[in-house]
Amino acid sequence: MAPITNYDLADNSLNRVLPDGKLDFHDSHRLVNLDLAGGAMLDLGIYSLTWLMQILYHLQSSEEKESPHVVSAMNKYDTGADEMTSFILQFAEHKSMGIGMTGFRVGSGVDYEFTGGPAIRIQGSLGEIQVLGPAFKPSAYQIIMRDGGGQITTVQCPIPKDADRGNWGHGMYWEADECARCIRDGKLESHIIPLDESIVVMEIMDAALQQGEVRYPKHITTDTYDCQSPLNTGTRSEN
Repeated sequence: MAPITNYDLADNSLNRVLPDGKLDFHDSHRLVNLDLAGGAMLDLGIYSLTWLMQILYHLQSSEEKESPHVVSAMNKYDTGADEMTSFILQFAEHKSMGIGMTGFRVGSGVDYEFTGGPAIRIQGSLGEIQVLGPAFKPSAYQIIMRDGGGQITTVQCPIPKDADRGNWGHGMYWEADECARCIRDGKLESHIIPLDESIVVMEIMDAALQQGEVRYPKHITTDTYDCQSPLNTGTRSEN
């Protein structure tokens, strides 16, 4: 491996460090405020977790769904929220494993913005798929087979746009359309992402946060509606 000559990693060339070691926003900001469910896992971690779930859980046959064993490591911010979390999902029965990470101090936009590098890598014994672009809004993916002689197949995934509205957005319209179809058809859940799969996702995130000893206030974690909760910022009264 050639030596890195342009940067001395020991002098924090790749990090912006504030005098007090904090991030460049106030402790009351939603990203790190426990009263607003702050933290990297709940804000950004869902993107990397979604890719792991799509590949390693969603594609399992319905007869043998296996929830993963979760192992996580976490750096905590001064407010008690997590600022960086890595997690491993182990599907022992299916002989598969996925690694995800999320953090506020990592310049994750560098790879896809400047080099077009993969945000997600899906690897198997016969080859791999590299997902290009940000994890929440991929622009393309590449298929590279082990016996393909170095050939790379690229599939573009442009965001739809039309002459009147321009760019459709960043992806949430797919979820909105599916929700509208379910309401129209009188369904209580989507067959694409059923409720039990959403519960598994939440259980994984809870496990990671518990292992990191992140503690949210009761009004964040309760499943009982409280009309006096500080989270209720609207004007709707309790019926």
